[in-house]
Amino acid sequence: MEQWNNVELTNMSKKSYTLNHAYDAAEKLNKENTAKSSNGNGTSADESAAADGDLLKPGSDVRPKVEPEDVESLLRRLYGITISEVKEIVAYDDRNFFVKEDSNVKNPLIVTHCPHGYVLKILNSLDSKKEDFVDAQNQMLIYLGKHSVKCPRPVANATGKYYSVERLNGNSNVVRLLEFIPGEIFHQVPVTKHLLYRSGEYLARLDRALKNFTHQAYETHKTLWMLQSVPELRQFLYVVKDQELRLICDEVIDAFEAKVLSQLPSMEHQIIHGDFNEQNIVVEQVPNQTEYTIKGVIDFGDTSKSPLIFEIGIALTYMILQANDLANGGIFLSGYISLNPIENSELTLLKYCVAARLVQSLVMGLYTHTLHPTNEYLLVTQEKGWKLLQKLWRESLGDIDELWASTGHQYLTQSNK
Repeated sequence: MEQWNNVELTNMSKKSYTLNHAYDAAEKLNKENTAKSSNGNGTSADESAAADGDLLKPGSDVRPKVEPEDVESLLRRLYGITISEVKEIVAYDDRNFFVKEDSNVKNPLIVTHCPHGYVLKILNSLDSKKEDFVDAQNQMLIYLGKHSVKCPRPVANATGKYYSVERLNGNSNVVRLLEFIPGEIFHQVPVTKHLLYRSGEYLARLDRALKNFTHQAYETHKTLWMLQSVPELRQFLYVVKDQELRLICDEVIDAFEAKVLSQLPSMEHQIIHGDFNEQNIVVEQVPNQTEYTIKGVIDFGDTSKSPLIFEIGIALTYMILQANDLANGGIFLSGYISLNPIENSELTLLKYCVAARLVQSLVMGLYTHTLHPTNEYLLVTQEKGWKLLQKLWRESLGDIDELWASTGHQYLTQSNK
């Protein structure tokens, strides 16, 4: 396993070459794309007319089946890119590839070239059926860029669209290209109290920016990774072989349904990022200091219209896992509510959201690993995650609200943030 800017990468190929045909023949490429792709303008192709509410079912393997030559062909045909380097970025259900273009080959299809490279995203077959949601993600990234949020900028293809649907080894998959954001990734740097607090502040700013963003696709979009879908996890619990752990999962799902999902109608809803975790946060070092701060955020594939408290609960889960300490979640939380206050009645639901996200991540990680046993990324939260779930659910549930509040208050009174 290789690393590039501290992102786990699988080395596929490194090559430089010049194509024989003229690259200023953009008309030829446009004709190719019209024949092989859907229009990519947010309206569904005939073969992509499945309902947006489709959820992953047990036994389903939706990961794209892609060969290295497919990547080169897609980049050349859709974006006019001759690659100098391509590496696969470890992902969950999608296939993502970091690419750098050969600067010696003229490419008129991309107006503004990104010197840092690009990420070619090939969506899984389930999400590829939801073209309106893909359009929503692209529009969101453009919107956030205009609101000073550092996130990947979508790149238009040869037909001027921000995505297309391609036939790859018998399946239809959405293909997009995004500009790469350089920097270090959260999980590769020391997790300090300062960084936890800044992470909370950053997510609060992101949510404030998203508050006024709307897109019709989010009114019906559903996935198994939304916390609203936690009850669906029951059909996947067979992958948890330890009886005590499976019992905890059952208890968490039951409690989450009774105490949280029952209150959905009264909760504040908006579009959320939905996966603010250590793999999706780009950080940079503060000038002349050893501390890090947040530079940007990536991976908007789990965005949804959900209760705002779900956004905080999901992020809080991963911050606690990275800090390896339940109490320090209060520092992240204090950073968030300093800029985006939350009602006390909803704050008391956070512990159930954290437990539910842990179950969601642990169970789905185990399930997907049964389909792709060589993908160790799927097990990244397993060891720490089960220990944290047991500690939270069996030992700390009664006093965790006070622990988070006191830890956050102590940090604010003893530091200059």
